[in-house]
Amino acid sequence: MNKLTFSLILIGIFISYWLFSGSSAEITQAPTVQKDALIVNKNVVEADPLVVSSSSKPQIKIASNTTKEITQDVERTPQDIGEIASISDDAKEVLVEAGVLVKDISEEAYVEFNLAAMQQLEVGDTFDLTIPQTTEMHRAEVTQVDVFPNGDKSVFAKVTGSGNRFHNSVMTVGSDAIYGQFTVPSGNYVFESHGKHGWIAAKRDLYKNHVEHTPQERAPAEGAKDLFSPPINTQTTSKK
Repeated sequence: MNKLTFSLILIGIFISYWLFSGSSAEITQAPTVQKDALIVNKNVVEADPLVVSSSSKPQIKIASNTTKEITQDVERTPQDIGEIASISDDAKEVLVEAGVLVKDISEEAYVEFNLAAMQQLEVGDTFDLTIPQTTEMHRAEVTQVDVFPNGDKSVFAKVTGSGNRFHNSVMTVGSDAIYGQFTVPSGNYVFESHGKHGWIAAKRDLYKNHVEHTPQERAPAEGAKDLFSPPINTQTTSKK
């Protein structure tokens, strides 16, 4: 073997060794990189193990709070609707034209009722009524409300009189009419209406043949519910 051949063999062995060493380094290094990546990820989790759990807990808590239904009993505040009737120059004409004005009344005063407000009366509410014939104004507090199948309301109230004495008032409020009585120290007054227009008269001034209209005496219209049915709902003040 000459020197040239021996030199070529050594060069070949060196090249083979160099190539083998480089490839094996790459092969062994790749798992090291993957291992390092796993170690890095593990360190992130281990560095703060509460990152996931602490962030998820508030979300679960919030979700549970949003799905929880909270019901509270809201107590209605009594309303003061003020004056329920005022003098009207048009009421008589409206009643005559509608054909509902009775002819056996005397010393009546024609008024316009606050029908919408009276339809909303509930126990505890207060209202005022000025008697046109005497110009005296009295305040009443609702003590009981009966609701009938046809939608009418019977409203009972106590009226403050002189010397803090109490008198009574009872009226039935329908969708288009009011019928009632209002007792004050000066006497008992009757009132009726067609829609919001009506009249007020002292009971003592009514003719003897006058027939007072009450919800129980009105014949039900065809297809309407029986007016003689008992109330379907009653509200009263609590007894002390």
